[in-house]
Amino acid sequence: MPRKFRPETNSGKTILLVDDDREYLEATRLILEREGHRVVSCDNGRSALSHIRSTNVDLLLLDYFMPGMSCEEVVSELRSFNAHLQIILQTGYASEHPPRELLRRLDIQGYYDKSDGPEKLLLWTDVGLKASEAVQSLTKSRLGLNYILSATPELYRIQPLDDLLRGILCQVSGLLGSSHSFLAVMQPPLADAPTESFLAMVEGDGDALRIRAGVGRFSPRLGESSEIPAELSDRIKSYVRRGEFLPETDQTIVPLRVGDALIGIIYLDSPLTQVPDMELLRVFANQAAVAIQNSQLYEIATVDTLTGVFVRRFFSQWVERELKNACRSRKPLGFVMLDIDGMKSINDSFGHLAGDKALEEVGAALRESTRSSDFVGRFGGDEFSIVLPDSDEGGLSIVTERLMRNIRKRAVPGPNGPVALSASVGVAVLLPPDEDGEFEYGAYSEYFRRLAFRVQKAADTSLYEAKSLGRDRLGKTNVLTWPDPKEIMRLDGALSLE
Repeated sequence: MPRKFRPETNSGKTILLVDDDREYLEATRLILEREGHRVVSCDNGRSALSHIRSTNVDLLLLDYFMPGMSCEEVVSELRSFNAHLQIILQTGYASEHPPRELLRRLDIQGYYDKSDGPEKLLLWTDVGLKASEAVQSLTKSRLGLNYILSATPELYRIQPLDDLLRGILCQVSGLLGSSHSFLAVMQPPLADAPTESFLAMVEGDGDALRIRAGVGRFSPRLGESSEIPAELSDRIKSYVRRGEFLPETDQTIVPLRVGDALIGIIYLDSPLTQVPDMELLRVFANQAAVAIQNSQLYEIATVDTLTGVFVRRFFSQWVERELKNACRSRKPLGFVMLDIDGMKSINDSFGHLAGDKALEEVGAALRESTRSSDFVGRFGGDEFSIVLPDSDEGGLSIVTERLMRNIRKRAVPGPNGPVALSASVGVAVLLPPDEDGEFEYGAYSEYFRRLAFRVQKAADTSLYEAKSLGRDRLGKTNVLTWPDPKEIMRLDGALSLE
């Protein structure tokens, strides 16, 4: 036969051959291996099922007549946990079992009469493997789209840009199984690049890419540059402005576009050879690009560029939101007010640039010291405020100790050397409402606006107590019970902490 002299190649396919005839197993195995297939042999149905449960198989060649466990029993149990594996039935008694009836009854994909010889076996094998490839491609596309749909809500969740970018890269790696990758995004004109990052942004006029999020060997390490490796930089730059999807022999570059605007790229150090992989990545990249742009615009509108925490107006809105959440969940809510010690002296003695540096350092310390669920805002000047969901006195004590310690580690440059920073801190806790209470007033914004004023005023009172004791002090925790709506609505005067 011509096939006998065909040079061996590796098809990348695994075939499970099941037959109780040892001689037939060996002869058939040799024929299939000459075609480049990996062949695993079993002489009974039970061991075949065990193998399928633990190992990926592309095609099952199954003998009809076997002792112990019949072909029909094997197929029935197999379909209970694997609905897609392609099965070619083999039998030496074809006249007793009409093929079309067996295909329908057993949910199999092919029928081979052993008396037809090896050429017909190879024909059925090719048919089964092509069908298997098509089913696997459809299954992968379906699973990939489900993955993207499940990941999309996380993309559009309000979160820091760097967290979003790291999340996108992890999702890309999960979607495609890439071991080494990085994500690069364009920097909008009004956004400031963070001092530390795990992603690559195009800075200035768009000529320089810097890694902002990395996986594997592209993960930035402390003290190392986040520049793109030189061997990749030129190639990537040549495609940045073209914005084309680029699968190459050893890497993949995917543009992140919103309309006509290119905001960045995703780089993978492995090629994508399958069309479904490319299409899935295109779909995900479109979602990711819009989420990145939304996050950038959100940060421009809500984040203080100097300190990296939220501006006061947005922070005040968030406080009311957290109060409503605490009302529904009946959990305590913690508040912290913080004032940088000696800020006027820093500005007067070392200049306003040193003052800006002090604000920047304290903002970084606050972000470092809080959870992702906590909310940090710049209350005004050198004052900051933090709202901490589900935090009682014990939790607040841990947080305030950590943030004061982290602030002490930071300094601003002075003429005679670094000047250490410190802060005075005030704390308040709002206890959860009575579990037996009915809070029909929960929809009234004015109630929660007044409640926000009350708890922040309590934290501010604690702060002034701390400042009266000297530098680097923590005030007494003011504990508030959840107020009755009629009582709190009797508050007179303007609600202001100024």
